[in-house]
Amino acid sequence: MEEKQINGQTYRLGRLSAFQQLHVSRKVGPLIPTLVPAFLAMGNEGAGLDQIGRLASLVQPFTEAFASMSDEDVEYVAGICLGAVQRQQGSAWAPVWSQQGKCLMFDDIDLGTMIPLVVQVIVANLGPFISGLLTAQMQPKETASA
Repeated sequence: MEEKQINGQTYRLGRLSAFQQLHVSRKVGPLIPTLVPAFLAMGNEGAGLDQIGRLASLVQPFTEAFASMSDEDVEYVAGICLGAVQRQQGSAWAPVWSQQGKCLMFDDIDLGTMIPLVVQVIVANLGPFISGLLTAQMQPKETASA
């Protein structure tokens, strides 16, 4: 599990199940071409993600992509992604999202915290898959010999 600091809080990003990855990728799939540069930059930046300016420039393509999605799809993706996030509370970790109640468990989580968390869960869970697709697309095709 990867840990991130956002707005003075420590969050733990978990893994989505294979089926959750499948469904999230279906929802964001049509947006992948516009998101590829952000995926590549976030994957190559590592520690640079903690820099607010850099993160903001990488989150912009995601927020623009989300704007083109239906409310239902955005809420689905956000709910699934936030369901994989925990927040440190002293020495314990607490979920930030209630799947049953479909609500955030902390009143201080606003859009400025929620979107980066969703984006980072997407990158952590779908980034390797998208990277694999890009690598496969860049590989030269073998020609069949007669």
